[in-house]
Amino acid sequence: MIAQQIAQAEVEALYADCAAALDDGEFEKWPSFFAESCSYSITSQENVDRGWPIALMSCDTRGMILDRVMAVRQSMLIIPRVQRRIQSGVRIVRLDDSVAHCRASFAVFETFAGEQTTVFVTGRFVDEVVREGEALRFLRRTCILDTPLVPNSLPFPL
Repeated sequence: MIAQQIAQAEVEALYADCAAALDDGEFEKWPSFFAESCSYSITSQENVDRGWPIALMSCDTRGMILDRVMAVRQSMLIIPRVQRRIQSGVRIVRLDDSVAHCRASFAVFETFAGEQTTVFVTGRFVDEVVREGEALRFLRRTCILDTPLVPNSLPFPL
């Protein structure tokens, strides 16, 4: 029982640290939350419900995640904004050997300079988390949006 509580606390810390790095614009830290062999994707609930393997964003390796960070930093088309992430219900659904299957809900709010804050996207994370060395890392992170409609674009990771 104690091991489960510690694992839950570690998972919650992983989620919180990842969100804080993105909220603070520390995009270079983002890849460090992923295992060496990993995947990251963003899709919609509609695609999941229909069994469509369509992703709005898909990174099948840590190298692709690093490339995504470089693209964010080098893009001149991104209008300056602040995003804040709120996560809830972080939980371990199942433990298989060394993989924790985890779920959480999220909301991302966005504010452009001089404008009112709006809800950017909402959805849920469906993740596989593993231990690499002393730290937990995302082996697979799937962001499932509640809607297939995303305002503007997805310039930053969720």
